[in-house]
Amino acid sequence: MPSRGPVSPPASAAPVAPPPGRDRWGRQLAVARSQLFAFFFFAVFLFLLSQLYRILSPFLGPILWAAILVLLFYPLYQRVLRRLHGNTTLAALALTTLVTAAIVLPTVSLSSVVTRESAGLYEQLTEFVRSGRLNQTVQRMRDSSPGRLVQRLSRAGWEIDYAALVQRAADATSSQVTAFARNVAVFVLDFTIMIFTLFFFFRDGESMVRGLRDLIPMSGEHKDAIFYRLYDTLSAVMRGMLVTAIAQGILMWLGLTILQFPYAAFLGVLTAVASFIPLVGAAGVWVPCTIYLLATGAPVRALVLLVYGGLVISVTDNVLRPLVIGERTRLPTLFLFFGILGGVEAYGVLGLFLGPVVLAIVVAFAQIYKQQYAGPEPRPATAPTL
Repeated sequence: MPSRGPVSPPASAAPVAPPPGRDRWGRQLAVARSQLFAFFFFAVFLFLLSQLYRILSPFLGPILWAAILVLLFYPLYQRVLRRLHGNTTLAALALTTLVTAAIVLPTVSLSSVVTRESAGLYEQLTEFVRSGRLNQTVQRMRDSSPGRLVQRLSRAGWEIDYAALVQRAADATSSQVTAFARNVAVFVLDFTIMIFTLFFFFRDGESMVRGLRDLIPMSGEHKDAIFYRLYDTLSAVMRGMLVTAIAQGILMWLGLTILQFPYAAFLGVLTAVASFIPLVGAAGVWVPCTIYLLATGAPVRALVLLVYGGLVISVTDNVLRPLVIGERTRLPTLFLFFGILGGVEAYGVLGLFLGPVVLAIVVAFAQIYKQQYAGPEPRPATAPTL
């Protein structure tokens, strides 16, 4: 018998197609698997982000301060980097050392002045109490019109226990001293963490920002607008805070020196520090000084300080800070005011910077929304006739 070779199928034969129902079921299964994977991925990713926040939350304060300082000194870092021919490690080390010296040296020098004048103020107050002048001042205040009003209120049932008030003030002072001693150790630890983080932010910050930028699912133009707004706002807020604090401290020192008020340098530094406190500001220093002058029998100088503090020192805060910050960030002054106050309420001292930053990013997103989704409404070709 002749041998047969392998039988090949006809050339016109086509592969058998699966039934339509099975193909549709396969596509649905593939879509379900894709959705399940997306749900699982994002659920695990959000869980890991929450755990990362729990791990980093004790150090968020120093990390954010380091980020703010990097944004402030980054132009100088770029200049140093060019001088060192692109050596990022040496440039980061040089800028970290410079920032540390810029913070530590003025703090130490001002602390010596504040400590010396605080000791002198304590000795003067002790002598003021021992010599009996405190009792004379209290009696003089009782004989004044406000003092007689307080006495009438006391007779009407508003009894004022001066001994209890003094004891309360002493207890509050003691607790504040204890808290300050405890916070010094925390401050040193946070400052060390901040400096350590600062070095790596200088050295690797550009690659970190680039990686974060690549994760944002937006167009390059919009991402650049958001990051530019973030940098501009943070640098403007920091510059505005420092300029306002220095200006108010100098104005307070000059005014007290002209009025021959004791410890003018100490009170000027205290005014610069108080300018960072919203709703209190420099008034937390010049108002007690005015009361002191009034109580010690210098009503003319008290009136001068009252007018000078209200019309010059405090107005500087209300004018200079929004002017420096708002001009750079192009934010409305009213929104900027509420952004700073709300930021302090939500984040503490860091809210001075984070509040305007959040506000600026919201404005940037609103502009992107306006460009992408809220274009100008089409106008009718012809105006309707009545």
